[in-house]
Amino acid sequence: MLPTAELRLLVVAASSLARAGLAALLKQSAVLSVAATHDGGADLATAIQVYRPAVIVWDVGWDPAAHLERLADISDLEVPVLAMLGLEAADTISQLLTAGVRGVLREDATIDQLTTTITALVQGLTVIHPTFIEIALASVLTGTAPDPDPAIDALTPREREVLNLIAEGLPNKTIAAQLGISEHTVKFHVNAILTKLGAQSRTEAVVRATRAGMIAL
Repeated sequence: MLPTAELRLLVVAASSLARAGLAALLKQSAVLSVAATHDGGADLATAIQVYRPAVIVWDVGWDPAAHLERLADISDLEVPVLAMLGLEAADTISQLLTAGVRGVLREDATIDQLTTTITALVQGLTVIHPTFIEIALASVLTGTAPDPDPAIDALTPREREVLNLIAEGLPNKTIAAQLGISEHTVKFHVNAILTKLGAQSRTEAVVRATRAGMIAL
């Protein structure tokens, strides 16, 4: 059932063209209202507090990894995020969900799909386009899921920074202060590190990374 009042949206995309195009598409819906657009920069949290959107519609394009830290950083604000994703980046869905994304649609989604998905997110549901689910299942069934070997699934530069500070025995709060990010974002990076290295603890992650030559103690 669609809402009777318009749902306020914040449209986020690094490209001004992508922002304009997505905003124009969303304005075709009678139940959606684009409150503002944003480039996803450092003042995004402030924009969210000012415009108070019901949902953030974020075009992450072909390189979602570039947005993961910012997504994790705003997840504390508890505003549902709908990620618009290119098929080329389908293997990053698990990382997007870990970063707090609640919905994932293809970049070519129709206005009807957008309206239905946004309404579902407001109601507390999680929505993933069937195409991405099929790709994920195919990876599992064919054995092509990401390999936890660090030599294959390399850490991002930020994850390496966090890993090195973990190796120094620093707690999340101190790591956050040194890197100028939130403690919540540090936790997101720590979880990503453990997953990529196939480790169950911070200590095991450091040991595996050391053996792989990724860090030197």
